[in-house]
Amino acid sequence: MIYVVLNGNTIIIKGPAVRTFELRTKSKEQLQNQLVELKQELANLKVQKLQKPSLPAIHTVRKNIARVLTIINLNQRESVREFYAGKKYQPKDLRAKKTRALRRALTKEEKNKETVKARKQRIAYPQRRFAIKA
Repeated sequence: MIYVVLNGNTIIIKGPAVRTFELRTKSKEQLQNQLVELKQELANLKVQKLQKPSLPAIHTVRKNIARVLTIINLNQRESVREFYAGKKYQPKDLRAKKTRALRRALTKEEKNKETVKARKQRIAYPQRRFAIKA
């Protein structure tokens, strides 16, 4: 931490950014607590900004909040993905994006299905095999 004294008031500015690999190891409650702390810190910095117009620490705090929120959202999506694993239907945001044409294309089973009429024709008129003279 870096301590700066401005007009008799002590200001605490955190220098380094939060590391994402450290955030991934934390639990949901720890991430929520850190998010609350960062938001309080941002509110304090916004108040201090009135006294001192240029305050670059706001940028790092905002980015740290974004990092924490990103990890929270990733963890939440991962838990939802595990919940729907092996189920018949999935939420649309968890489905494979692909393209519209690929999403509407026939599946392998649908492609290989044969109508009764086509099956009868295939049996009644099998493909001819001709022997070729060499």
